[in-house]
Amino acid sequence: MQRTSKPRTLILKRAGRCLIGRDVSALRKYLWIGAISAAVLLCLSGCSNPEGGDGKDKEAAPVEIEAAASGYDPAWEQLFDETEISEAFREDLREFAFDSTAAASSKTDGNMVFSPLSLYYALSILGTGASGETEAEILEALGVRDKAELASQCGKLYRRYVYSQEQEKAIAGENGIEAQESAVRLANSLWISEKHVLNPKYQELCSEEFYASSYYVDFTDPETGKQIGKWISDQTEGALAPTMEIPSDTVLAILNTLYFYGGWLDRFDEGLTKEEPFYLQDGQEITVPFMNRTDLPGSFFRGDGYTLSSLAANNGCEMLFLLPDEGVDPAGLLDNGEALQGIFAASRDQWETGEIVWKIPKFSFGSSFDLEEMLKALGMERMFDSFLAEFADLSETPLYVNQAIQETHIGIDEDGVEGAAYTMILMEESGLWMPEDTNRVEMILDRPFLFAVHDRVNDVWLFLGMCADPSLS
Repeated sequence: MQRTSKPRTLILKRAGRCLIGRDVSALRKYLWIGAISAAVLLCLSGCSNPEGGDGKDKEAAPVEIEAAASGYDPAWEQLFDETEISEAFREDLREFAFDSTAAASSKTDGNMVFSPLSLYYALSILGTGASGETEAEILEALGVRDKAELASQCGKLYRRYVYSQEQEKAIAGENGIEAQESAVRLANSLWISEKHVLNPKYQELCSEEFYASSYYVDFTDPETGKQIGKWISDQTEGALAPTMEIPSDTVLAILNTLYFYGGWLDRFDEGLTKEEPFYLQDGQEITVPFMNRTDLPGSFFRGDGYTLSSLAANNGCEMLFLLPDEGVDPAGLLDNGEALQGIFAASRDQWETGEIVWKIPKFSFGSSFDLEEMLKALGMERMFDSFLAEFADLSETPLYVNQAIQETHIGIDEDGVEGAAYTMILMEESGLWMPEDTNRVEMILDRPFLFAVHDRVNDVWLFLGMCADPSLS
């Protein structure tokens, strides 16, 4: 049976701005402080009407924090214990991170940054509404067997990031200091055609576990694209501000955003930054500003054809840098998920300690991805087929995925690293469409290199990519 295809009308225009060095605004919160304890409700996004499944906007469930007013109270430890993600889920996230990054980079030979975590959350929201073989394909790609457990684990990780940020603020407040400039913030939302009604149970699950607000909109109105773009900009501190036109036949848009900011634990001295040459893969030479410093002691690993090291951020995260040996193309490593995981996520038992001479180009760039072919390559084919897609738990009306996209931003300077991403899935009604030892290493990143932003506390990979030309933005 042949499908009839329609021209796509989704238009993306990148209008982001780098916020390196700026304060990260606090999440909205409501505090009830008693004599002994405080209950904190964080409404991360949403609308005014709390009822769902009836064609009305629905506010996301609040993240409830019940702990003593002190940021040092043992009640925080209990909250973190309750939101500890399982080792199996951690492994699922890790496998997906490297496999999806390799698939996304297969057609890229220049600058690239991709967020596997943002895509994972968007697919998880989609997958919890899938059924039959479509559900099986999505869950297998995500590495899980049960969609209820998937939703539960995603909810735990979401709350864990909220708790971490709120505890940091509480401790800083008690000590009379400003909270560190740091954030790992997820946000989710459902944009639903006003002519359509979602399954109430599905909408409630998205609210309770994914903290997704629901917005009923008119996709034939150009203002809807502006509203979605503003929501993305608000959630990513303006790092991403897309202008878009949504296809008028859209029934549902699933959106996830991820915003990250981590200040270096040891900031670079701006006075040491100077213009120096960077050598492109084709041998051309350009001049860009390089940040300079020497760490002693520092940790690094010399692998087969590369050197790997990392810089710590102030929120339990780190940024890893992989410098290939001269003559080695880093793109060859990026498109192999198994090899990529074997490098970045390997045990650090064999890392050495010594002096590290850092020379890192400042950069700020973004990427845009049409994810359909990549997702099909990962085994998720039926959801794109208007005749075979099954989303019975999402809606009584047969739906299929018409498009899946991601846009990202990454930037580093003397103060820290900022990353942002959004993933959007659009749905329509069906029927339409090891070497010698050394005690010193030079991380002179003056040629194309790979990088990754890693949450060491939760072992979650937030961004992976390649810098081939730091002069491009």
